[in-house]
Amino acid sequence: MSRNFLSEILAQKREAVGRMKAKPSSDRLRERALEIRKTAMPHRLLQALKSESPRLKIIAEFKRRSPSAGIIRDDLSADEVARRYERAGASAISVLTDEAYFGGSIADLRAVRSITNLPILRKDFIIDPSQIYEAAVAGTDAVLLIVAALDDAALGDLREVAENQLGLDALVEVHTSFEMRRALDAGAKIIGVNNRNLQTFQVSLETSERLISEAPHDRIMVSESGLQSAESFRRLHNLGFRGFLIGEALMRASDPEKALRDFIAGGEDPQPLQSSCSHRPVAGPIGFSTAHSAVATAHRDNRIQIKICGITNATDAKACVELGAALIGLNFYPQSPRYIEPKVARQIVETLPADTDAVGVFVDGNAEEIRKTAKTARVRSVQLHGNFSPETASELASEFRVIRVFSTHPRFRPEDVSRFSNCDVLIDAHHSDLRGGTGRTCNWPAARATLAFARFLILSGGLNTQNVGRAIAAVRPHAVDVCSGVERTPGVKDHRSVKNFVAAVRRAERVADASSLQ
Repeated sequence: MSRNFLSEILAQKREAVGRMKAKPSSDRLRERALEIRKTAMPHRLLQALKSESPRLKIIAEFKRRSPSAGIIRDDLSADEVARRYERAGASAISVLTDEAYFGGSIADLRAVRSITNLPILRKDFIIDPSQIYEAAVAGTDAVLLIVAALDDAALGDLREVAENQLGLDALVEVHTSFEMRRALDAGAKIIGVNNRNLQTFQVSLETSERLISEAPHDRIMVSESGLQSAESFRRLHNLGFRGFLIGEALMRASDPEKALRDFIAGGEDPQPLQSSCSHRPVAGPIGFSTAHSAVATAHRDNRIQIKICGITNATDAKACVELGAALIGLNFYPQSPRYIEPKVARQIVETLPADTDAVGVFVDGNAEEIRKTAKTARVRSVQLHGNFSPETASELASEFRVIRVFSTHPRFRPEDVSRFSNCDVLIDAHHSDLRGGTGRTCNWPAARATLAFARFLILSGGLNTQNVGRAIAAVRPHAVDVCSGVERTPGVKDHRSVKNFVAAVRRAERVADASSLQ
């Protein structure tokens, strides 16, 4: 007779929860959780999975062992694995906290929370609200609710505690059509289809292929377990899955970071990228003024693009393009030492090759003012610093490529960029007075975490020939932006510095490519 793993685990879990609730410290768990969640960003996992970024959205899991496989990995700590997952481009991190059967603990979740800004999922057998409060105090953003482990009343109550009381997300896990109906009746927004049968622990991807057809289109679907190949990711993504939870395949890999990076790269759609949501959007012909032409194609080799900002004269513009810049920035902020009149900017733009993207840099202002200046200067892209709403950005995106700037100030949250889904994103250093050209580096881990929410990420902030290689290795951006790092004086570029900067970017790119192939 085969073992019924789920029944065994739930029996032990009820005992463990009873012991936890008997502790005096458990009396204040709910109060502490509610206090912590008052100032926390709600529904971070949902936002990450709904992001318009074309990158494969993987919830990468840390787990030491399982009842069916025994010990999977015992030589790496939770925080070390989480760092590797973040560097590789995970959209979120799952931490298996069951102790008796999976060798995890709530301490693992706290360790992961201490080193990453990514959304965290507590993966456990949740049967009581106290476990959700405990997870919230430890820093989770989401919890797993297994339909097979709960009756209808408990499922509804636990989802309400997580999502409505605490602003967490509930990943509601199903295995059968009946469980799918129960999850929908309970109001599940994120539904995970586990390809592993929790009674026998056998795995089949047919479970995901079958159940996706029964899910309403407004639910976020995640496929879990048994995902081993790029082809399976592409097939399930085409069926409608928005995210994928992977644990054992990554934990067994000799290099979990490389394994995750390979999954993400291999799972991307191999078809040419042509729309404004493309992985590498760049500029189109000057004579066009639509959003699609502003984000169409130029650099088809998919290399890291280079933007040289603060251009003030045609000589520098020409030299930067000839040396390898794909974008040049023209500053229309009157208080900047690199300010340029729109009519002068137009004279520069008219000298540029058709495949060079001229970007107008704006600070505050309204859509009509920006539109007028941009058309005078004949720039097809606008870079927005300051207090621009998603609505203003969306309005401008109907005519221009829009680059929304975020600075890594102490209150910056990577998921905030998802509110600007029709914009590319530039991450810069925070300065109370200046808008670009500060010479300060931004928070690279925060910039890396932003990749999960941005369709196209430009890294800026204090870059120069000496540090751009480290920046690329740490963040893996789609483009880099340099200003003061290649200047003799504000607004006057040093052409040798530009040449050296471009060479440093290409060296870093080759190192990154070689690393991904190892």
